[in-house]
Formats: sequence, structure tokens, C-alpha cells
Amino acid sequence: MRNRGQLLVALLLMAGVIASAEYLDREVGARPLEAARVTGVPSGAWFCPHGGGSKDWDVRIQLANPGDEPVPVRVRTITAARPVPPEDHVVEPRSTLVIPVPGEGRESSTSVEYFGGFVAAGWIAHAGEDASGVAAEPCLPDSSPRWLLPDGSTLENEDDYVVVMNPFATDAVISLTLLSERRDPVRTEEWTDVALKPFHSRAFRLNDKELGETTVSTVVDVSVGRVAAATLGISKLGDIRSVVGLPAGVTTQILPGASDAGRTDLPVMSAGLDRVSLSGTILGAAETSQPLAALADAAPGGESARTIPLTSGTPTTLLVHAAGPDVAFARRTYGVASDQASTSGATEAADAWIVLPSVIGQPSHPAIVLANPGDEPATATLSVLPVEGESVPDPVSVEVPPMSTVLAPKGFVAESSTSSVMILASSGTFVPTSASYALGREGYATFAVAVGVRIPATWVPSS
Repeated sequence: MRNRGQLLVALLLMAGVIASAEYLDREVGARPLEAARVTGVPSGAWFCPHGGGSKDWDVRIQLANPGDEPVPVRVRTITAARPVPPEDHVVEPRSTLVIPVPGEGRESSTSVEYFGGFVAAGWIAHAGEDASGVAAEPCLPDSSPRWLLPDGSTLENEDDYVVVMNPFATDAVISLTLLSERRDPVRTEEWTDVALKPFHSRAFRLNDKELGETTVSTVVDVSVGRVAAATLGISKLGDIRSVVGLPAGVTTQILPGASDAGRTDLPVMSAGLDRVSLSGTILGAAETSQPLAALADAAPGGESARTIPLTSGTPTTLLVHAAGPDVAFARRTYGVASDQASTSGATEAADAWIVLPSVIGQPSHPAIVLANPGDEPATATLSVLPVEGESVPDPVSVEVPPMSTVLAPKGFVAESSTSSVMILASSGTFVPTSASYALGREGYATFAVAVGVRIPATWVPSS
């Protein structure tokens, strides 16, 4: 009986392999061996649920290579339509590669595999007919069985979507729960046990299920497979914003910001059954930190969400903490025009980062902000990883006092506005963020914020 059982398992495994191969051949199409530039097992992958809209949307994937060797990458477009073959590219050493990708359809997404080295990845999107804003975010370095997405609003003139992508060759099954301040959690049959085919994505319009709410946060639970998720907000006033989800279990977030008009909204969601106490600190310039008093009595109840309005200086960082799991924050800031920006920040400080550009055109007013939430000063050196043809300014050094937020030198950042910047600390740790205006007559028409991408210890350059 034991041998017969082993034989049955072996036959089932073989059938699964054959079925997967047939699916890939049928859906994606065979790739000639002589055309393949990428071989072997990838060093890692990025998942970019950027979303999109009309055919006029300009969406770009930005890749930065901090190493001394070229890194091959494989870029795959993922939508609700039949999968298409991926494209192979090479990111040259110490440089930035910008790849235009399709942005038609709210569900538009992109995956990036990299081989034999490390690249940082993020997206920047400029809306066409739908709106005039710009959204920028780092891509996600991993999938998760549960995503928390705090930033959503379904008030008049606001459309919010959750973009979920399945970047793998196996099926995924997901369920969505919507949380708000005034109503019970929304779980509908239509958004329960939703199947996502391999290499497919889908956009869920929150306004269809929860209309007229200041805050609509989303829990994405994955019962089969793995997915990546982000929110896409579109205002009829002309702005767009996007922010990646947070995996369950995060208790601390570091939310830097700069160059905004002084208004900040802090959406916060609690996906658990019980109220969780919150605390926070505002990190200003020159060690001028102070308690974030608004959080003390603002914790949402279990399975609910709310938005806390704040008035903050610039640059500032919000260091927020929850005394339990299943809580997530986002920081939404407002530019001097109509465009908004959102970020979920970072969960910890580190000593090596890449800041991808949040500028999509000229004229522009770029900024890079560095936050130090620790007790020791940080000394960081900024070096440009240029886009081909862009000038390269000399590296600069920045001191970031403990519990403080500072801006990188304005001239240095302006010279590298459309390139990535590698930032390495010789002492201390920090979190960097790009916060930039661009386009329009004076360069203030759009506003975008994107936190940096941490360089894994294995791939940190020696100098």
C-alpha cells in the first residue's frame, strides 16, 4: 500500500508539472532559446501594482543598479487580459534604467525579476485624460498572504481602487474586507474567494461597495497562492496618488515628508477585533522632536478605520507605533496645487538606500528628505546613479542628527532630478524619501512622494 501511495503522489506531481508547462506555453507563448538573454534562477523580484487608466497614462518602471556589474532583468506586464511574453533588459553598473510600461486599465501591473546582482525598482505614473497628477512608489519586494491598505476615500469627487496582482504561474484566491469609521466591515459575496489566474491582475473600485466615506481601508486576505497589492486614488480635481500595502504584523512605521503645503492626513486602520492603542512622535529639524498628541485618543476601534488630520511643518517625519498587530498607517500630503501624495513609509531605518526619482518631467522642484529616528547621529553620503545622458554631480555628505529630519543639498538634488540616488551611511541609520513637484508653467502642477528602497546587506557596495 505504501509503494502504491508513493507512486500516486509521483504521478500527481508529474501531472502538475506538465499542466504548468502547458499553461505557460498556451498563455504566454514559447520563447526561442536563442532569444533569451536571462538564464538561471533570479536573485530576486519586484512586484509593482501601479494601476493605470486611459491609453494616455504615462507609466514608467525605474530600475537602479548600485553595483559594479551589469544586472539582467526580466520585465512582465500583468493585466486582466491574456498574459504576454516578458521583455529582457540590462541595467548597467551604477546607473538608472527607465522602462515605459503599459498603463491602460486600472488593474495594470508589472513584475521585475533580476539576475546575478541587485536592482531597486519603483514606478512613476502621470495620468492622461483621467487626471493630471503624478504618483510614485517603490515596488514590493515580496508577496504576502495578507495585505493592509489604509489609504482610501470615497467622498464626492474621489475614486479609490485596490489593485491586486498575481505575478506567479499558479492560481490565487483572495477576499476583500472594507473598513470605515461609521459603518460595520463590508464583506460581499462578489469580493469573497475571488480567483486570480496566473499572471493576471484586477482592480476593485471601493466606491462600488462603500460610498461617501472619508476613510475606506482594505484588508486583502489570500487563501490560495500569493499576491501583491496597492491602492490607487484618483480625484476629479486632477490629482492621483498610490501607496503599496503593508503585510500584517507591522507595528512601527516611519513616514517622512517634505515640500508639501503643510496639510497632512494620517489614515489608520485596525483590522483586528479589538482597539489597539497608538503613539507617535514628530521628528522636525535639528532634534526638535515632539509627541504626536493627536494619536493618543484617536485609535480606531476593532475592524474600523479613520483619518486623523494634522498640520505639520516641512520637512517632518511621523514616527508612529501601534501596541499590537493588524494596524497600518499611511501619510497623505497635499501639494500647493491640487495633487496629493501618499506613502506607507518604512518599517525600520537602515544604513544603505536607493532613492528613485519622483519627477516625471520638467520644470521641476525635487527634494530628498532624510529621517533619523534613532538615538545616534547618522552621516550619509549621496551618490548619483544616472540615467544615460544625465550629468553626474560630485557626491555630497549629509549629517542627520538623532530624532531629526533634514533635506539633502538643494543643488545636488536638482542636478540629479530624473536619476536615482544611492545613499550610504558611514555611521548611524536613516530613512530617505523623495518628495517632488513637476510640470506646469512653473513646475508645481504635480506632487509625488516615494520612500527609498533599502539595499540588502549582501548587495551594499563597498564604496
